[in-house]
Parts: sequence; structure tokens; C-alpha cells
Amino acid sequence: KPDVVFFGEAVPPQRVEHCRTLVREARTLLVLGSSLTVMSGLRFVRQAADTGTPVLIVNRDATRGDRHAVTRIALPLGAALTAAAGRLGVHVPAQAADATTEPA
Repeated sequence: KPDVVFFGEAVPPQRVEHCRTLVREARTLLVLGSSLTVMSGLRFVRQAADTGTPVLIVNRDATRGDRHAVTRIALPLGAALTAAAGRLGVHVPAQAADATTEPA
């Protein structure tokens, strides 16, 4: 089995504690492309917000964490990251940029 947690499985306690430590030490929490439907992700958003750490969410649709976010960018993740890369002067190959559009 790969070292992942599948939907419906419990996250190992030591991994949760490691993530809590990372959130405690973070200046900002950036959520990319997650609906935060499951508590395993939402708990970290709540932790950050409860301690005053700014939460930024990039997701096409609304998320369970939106009320905790200081900013939410309502774009598909690929489009948002391609735009951010462009503003930072990072070249995105055309093939990768084409993958950011919505299917027809």
C-alpha cells in the first residue's frame, strides 16, 4: 500500500501531530484545490484561524473553510497557479498552460 491515507481512513496520530506543529509554526496557511470536506484537512484551517494565522484558499467552488479564510480565490487551481506564476515571472510551458482550462 502506498504511504497515503485513502478517503474514509484515519490519519495516523503522529502525522496529525506533525501537521499541527507545522501549522503552529506557519506565518500563513495556503489551501490549494481542496473542498475541505473531510475533517482531516479542515482541522488545520480551524487551528490556523483560531490562532490568528491567515488562511488563504484557492478553489473553484466554495469550501467548508471559507469562513475562516482572509482570502478565497474562486478559480480552478491550474488557472490560479498559472496566473500566479506569470506574475512572478515564471515561464509556464504552453502544454502545461493548456491543461489549466476547463474541459469543453
